[in-house]
Amino acid sequence: MKLPALVLCGLFLQPLPTLAQTITIGVPDVYDVGDYTVDGATFQGFDKALGDALCARGGLTCAWTAMPHDTLFDALRAKEIDVVMAAIPVNADLGDGIETTAPYLYPDPFTFAGLPAIRQVFGSVKSVAALRDPAIEAWKKTTGYNITYHPTLQEAVKAVEAGSADVVVAETEKLLPMLAAYDGPVVAIRGGRPRPGVTMALHADNIDLRFTFEDLIYDMSQDSSLNALTEKWFGIDATPW
Repeated sequence: MKLPALVLCGLFLQPLPTLAQTITIGVPDVYDVGDYTVDGATFQGFDKALGDALCARGGLTCAWTAMPHDTLFDALRAKEIDVVMAAIPVNADLGDGIETTAPYLYPDPFTFAGLPAIRQVFGSVKSVAALRDPAIEAWKKTTGYNITYHPTLQEAVKAVEAGSADVVVAETEKLLPMLAAYDGPVVAIRGGRPRPGVTMALHADNIDLRFTFEDLIYDMSQDSSLNALTEKWFGIDATPW
C-alpha cells in the first residue's frame, strides 16, 4: 500500500541528535483478544517484533515497558514514555496531546452478506452472524450490533436464511467462494474491514520521532520486510502492503 504522505516526511527527515536517548515504548500488560500480539506481558508478538525491527533499522535505542492499558496514554501525555504500541485503531479518539503514525498493519478484508432485501449494512442491520475472530471481537466493541458466533461459516449463513441474523460477516477470501458455490438466497452486500488499520501513538510535541517512525514504516512497506513480518505472525493470507 502506498502512503504518499510518508514520502513527504522522508524529505524532511535528517539525522536527529534529539533521538539519541533511549526511546521507551509502552505496551499493555494484558492484551484483549482482538489485539495483535501473543503475550504483551513478556513482550512477544507482532507489535514487539515490528518495534524491534523499526528501532534496529533506524539505529534507535529502544526499551519496552508494560503498563495497565488505561494508564498508557496518560503516561504518554506526561512524557513518561515516548511511544504506545497497543493495536491502536487509526480512527481512535486519543484526546489532546497525542498524535499517531500512519498505519503499520491492516486486518484482512471482510465481506458482509445477507438477503437481497438488505441493501446496506449500516442503519438497517442489528444482528450479525460470524465466526469467532479477533478482528470481529474488536469490531464488536465499537458497534451496537448483536453478534452471534457460529462454529462454521455454513451455519452462520443458515442463520441469515432463517432470519435469526440480518447479515453474516466473514473474511472475503472464505465467504465469496462459498457464496459462489452456494444455492440459496444469501448474497454478498459489501466488502471492507471491520477494523481500521493499526497505528503507533506518540506525544504531539514529538514530531521528529513520529516522522522517523513513519519513514521507517514506509521503508519496510516498500522493501517487503513488513509483508514478511506480517506473514510470519498472521500467515500467508495476511493482508499485504
